[in-house]
Amino acid sequence: MSAARSAVSRRAVLGGLGGVALGGCTRDEPRAAPSPSPDVAVLASAIAGEEGLVGLYEAALRAHADLAGRLAPVLARHREHLTVLRRHRVPGTVASSAAATPPVVTPPAVPPSAEEALELLARTEREAAAARAEDVRRVAPAMAQLLASIGACEAGHAALLAEDGR
Repeated sequence: MSAARSAVSRRAVLGGLGGVALGGCTRDEPRAAPSPSPDVAVLASAIAGEEGLVGLYEAALRAHADLAGRLAPVLARHREHLTVLRRHRVPGTVASSAAATPPVVTPPAVPPSAEEALELLARTEREAAAARAEDVRRVAPAMAQLLASIGACEAGHAALLAEDGR
């Protein structure tokens, strides 16, 4: 064999490449689950809020059927909000903080008079609109746009419910 060919054999090169390839197959340390984005917690809270509003409107309609003309369209909007929010939920995401799993809120009892029921609904709508305004500060821009739109709708509901001419 000549000096140039005897330096490295083909078997040695292939064996070295095999060793390098096997060396890359070492076990990595298990990675911690990525922490959820703030959007997950805010979305869960917004969904819970909309579920509470839907429940309150349904209870108000059961107690005051005469308000159906005013309340049914608003209830339909809240159901739409809930559908859209649920579409943004990513299956399998869990949040690490208690804020991400808001407690189930039982809607307050509907007052016996229609006027008081409308006042309760208007106040609840204002609170929901304020909550969405706070939420937009904590989420990504796309989610902020959605929450701002829902919050604006809730503010409009509050104004509509507060109008005279019940």
